Amino acid sequence: MKQPNTYILKLFCYAFLLLISYGCSSTLNNPLSSLNPNTPQTINNNLTPPNDIKTLTDINTIAFEWQIVPDSNTIGYQIYRKKANEQNFQKIATLDSRFITHYADTKLTPNTDYLYQFASFDTNKNISPYSPIIEAKTQTLAPLSYIKAISNYPRIIKILWNPHPDLRVTGYLIEKKNKNGDWKELTKIPNRLLVEYLDKNLEDNATNEYRIYAYNANQSLSEPSEVAIATTKPKPISVSNLQATNNLPRKITLQWDKHPNPEVTHYTLLRSSLLGFSKLQTLDSSATNYTDIIDKDGQSYEYKILAIDKDGIPSLESPPVTGSTLQIPATPLITYAQIENNAVILRWTPQDDRATEYIVYKKSSFFSEILRYNKVLTPEFIDREITPGQKYDYSVSALDSNGLESKQTKEVTLSF
Repeated sequence: MKQPNTYILKLFCYAFLLLISYGCSSTLNNPLSSLNPNTPQTINNNLTPPNDIKTLTDINTIAFEWQIVPDSNTIGYQIYRKKANEQNFQKIATLDSRFITHYADTKLTPNTDYLYQFASFDTNKNISPYSPIIEAKTQTLAPLSYIKAISNYPRIIKILWNPHPDLRVTGYLIEKKNKNGDWKELTKIPNRLLVEYLDKNLEDNATNEYRIYAYNANQSLSEPSEVAIATTKPKPISVSNLQATNNLPRKITLQWDKHPNPEVTHYTLLRSSLLGFSKLQTLDSSATNYTDIIDKDGQSYEYKILAIDKDGIPSLESPPVTGSTLQIPATPLITYAQIENNAVILRWTPQDDRATEYIVYKKSSFFSEILRYNKVLTPEFIDREITPGQKYDYSVSALDSNGLESKQTKEVTLSF
């Protein structure tokens, strides 16, 4: 009797097992149809793959989380990946413990679709049936929303932009168009919050074009920003030795050296605002100081000053300096609050050596009005004006010699 072909019989058995394991699924859901045929896999149908697989995407990373496979025969997991336009899956990771439930696939291409499958494996390296295909797409960085190049600086063009709102951004790549009309890298700014650049050593009255890319830690670039154009002009030298105070109540005093250029006619004082710097005051060329009155405690500003010549051309910008009004005193710390001998006793510890007196605030459950006790000269307060059956709330603030009052302490509540 003729013996059956052993090779054909093995193929038939293998196909039969596949049909039982995977049914009549399509190629997309059948991992064996898309795995690399050069990496043979032995299926153990008694094993189960991870389930409830969740994804979290970033620009160059796709992260996964899944439930632990409870079967003690499982000793780890294998992960497979391919791009949506690729034919075969490739194994990208072997995790050597079934208690691992997280994995991050890194160094991926931004804005790209990827497909993944998971499998468990046992001590003999047999693998479970594959999980359903998981689809995920990497993200991309948005272009900068604002860029500005400032003209009329001598041989310098200053480029400003808004900080990129995406915290994954680690810096910026600035490009400049050369004389042939080609974009060339000018510099990199390795800080998301550093949002200015000076293009120096330019010709007078020269027009230049710039654009900026944001990039992340993997140097993946956003789309380019809009193009910014600026032109240089000759300028006087910058004003020197600009200084600003930080210890005066509700004002900042600025002072600087008189500009040595006899053609300077006046100064323009600039102060920082939400959109950069705005004009604060115009001063005569003989002025060397200015006091900025500010109705707020602890307010900080940056200042610049420009010398303007007879042709209206501003000088180079002086380096910005930061000034601030005096902060309010520190809030005291209540350390003792009790009712003793029909009187409330409060004690506190000063947190600021500027405090010269204290204010005690009191309110009760009987009346809504808040009572204020001024001129408390020691860190103790005794209140005998209390009524049985009432609750009282107390707080304390400090006052300095300038009349600046600290924030009140948290209220303490006492019942009599």
